[in-house]
Amino acid sequence: MPGRPCLALATALFLAAAPVAAQEATVVQPFAGSDYIAQHAVEFDRLTYLTKLDGAASETDAIEGQLRVGVARWPEGKAPLEIQRSFERALEEAGFTLLVNADMPQFSPDEKALTAVFEANRLQNRGYPRIDAPQRNAALDVQKVAIFPAHYISAKRTQQGQETVFTLIMSRQARIYMMEEATAAAMADDTVTISAESLTSEIEDAGKAILYGVQFDTGSAVIRPSSAGSLETIASVLQDRDGTFYIVGHTDDTGGFEMNLKLSADRAAAVVQALTDSYGIDPARLQSGGVGPLAPLASNENDAGRQMNRRVELVERLPE
Repeated sequence: MPGRPCLALATALFLAAAPVAAQEATVVQPFAGSDYIAQHAVEFDRLTYLTKLDGAASETDAIEGQLRVGVARWPEGKAPLEIQRSFERALEEAGFTLLVNADMPQFSPDEKALTAVFEANRLQNRGYPRIDAPQRNAALDVQKVAIFPAHYISAKRTQQGQETVFTLIMSRQARIYMMEEATAAAMADDTVTISAESLTSEIEDAGKAILYGVQFDTGSAVIRPSSAGSLETIASVLQDRDGTFYIVGHTDDTGGFEMNLKLSADRAAAVVQALTDSYGIDPARLQSGGVGPLAPLASNENDAGRQMNRRVELVERLPE
C-alpha cells in the first residue's frame, strides 16, 4: 500500500465515526480505519502517567483536567509495529515530547510498574459504554488492554500555555488499543458550599465540622478564590459562638508521608490566616495543625476516597 498511514493532528472529533451524540474533541485522532469500541469522557479527573520506565525505579507524574479516553480496534492486515510507529510520528509532528515508548514483556518489572499506573487511574473501573450498545459496558475489551499490555507510549506538550498529556496502550491479546488524552484545567468552582446551619449542627453534634467548601490549588496551600463564600460563612459561625477551635488539615496518602504532613499543616495555617486577616477572627481563638494521611475518612485506594480524605476540619478546643 503506497504511502504511510497518518493521524489527523489538528484538533478534531475524537469519535467522528461513532453514532453517539457526545463527540469529544482531542488533539490526536485514532489510527486511520480503526473501529471505535468505547469512550470515557469527564470534565475533571487526574491522569497518572509514566515519565520514566525502569522497573521498580520507574517514575510517574500526574495531570488534572479534562480527560478523554478511547478504546479502539485497529484494522485487519495492520501489524502492531505500524500502529505504534504511526503514533510516534504523529505525536512528534504535533509537538509532543515522547517520555516513555517501550514494549512491555509479560510478567516483567516494567509491566508491574505499568500495572501500578493502571490502578492509580482506575483503568478497569471507569465507565466505558459501548458505541454499538451504550447500555452495555466494554469491560472485556478494556481488560485485554489492562491485563495484557504490549506497548506503552506517554507523551507531553505545552502549546500556548496549555499542557496536554497523551498515552497509548496496545494489547498483546487482541487488535485493541486505548488512547488517553488529558488537558490541564481547573476544577469547576462553587460546586461545594457551606451553610451556617449545617456547620453549627455538625459542631454541636460531633464537636467538629468538615470544611469541604474551602478548596486549595493542587499540591499547595493557596486557597482558591472560590472559597471566599465558605470562609465568610465559617467566620460568621465563629463570631456567633464562644470558645476556641483547632483548624486541622488532612490529606490523602499519595505523595509521601512527610510531604503530606507539611501540606496539611500549611493548609490549616492558611485557613487560620484567612479567617484572622480577612474576617476579623481573634487569632487567639484558633490553633492550626496538620495530620497528613493519619485520619482518613475512606480508603485511599480509589479517587473518590482520596477526595474525601483531602479536607480541613474545624474542631472544638477545650479551654486551657
